[in-house]
Amino acid sequence: MGKTGKIILIILSITIALLIGAYIFIGAVWSGAFNFMLPNEIVTYNSPDGEYTLVFEQMGAPAWPFGPTDVRLTLKKHDGKIIERVSTQLFDDGVNASERNIASISWNDDAVIVILRASEMKNKEVTISYDNS
Repeated sequence: MGKTGKIILIILSITIALLIGAYIFIGAVWSGAFNFMLPNEIVTYNSPDGEYTLVFEQMGAPAWPFGPTDVRLTLKKHDGKIIERVSTQLFDDGVNASERNIASISWNDDAVIVILRASEMKNKEVTISYDNS
């Protein structure tokens, strides 16, 4: 095999490797392999005085096949400034988070108290202070 044949073989090999890599990457994106990066807003609650907003989000997809679901509670002021974000997990047999996972919300004078529920765990209390303490 001459020098030209070797160069053509190298170029062809690199091209095939790049095409296979692109195919795998596009397949991973298409199937949602990178969904763990994207929050999905489930529901938003406003305080009775309209001063605060609580956002309940699911972070990506539940762990396959029956694992926990990563969720996040974000408390914001009425102007959109984030006071605090609290991340936790729901153990609900691999099910996506929904509004039913919020058992109750208590808007107190100094904090909001959220009770999270799921089928495979005891109710979990999350307290977020309005002054970020």
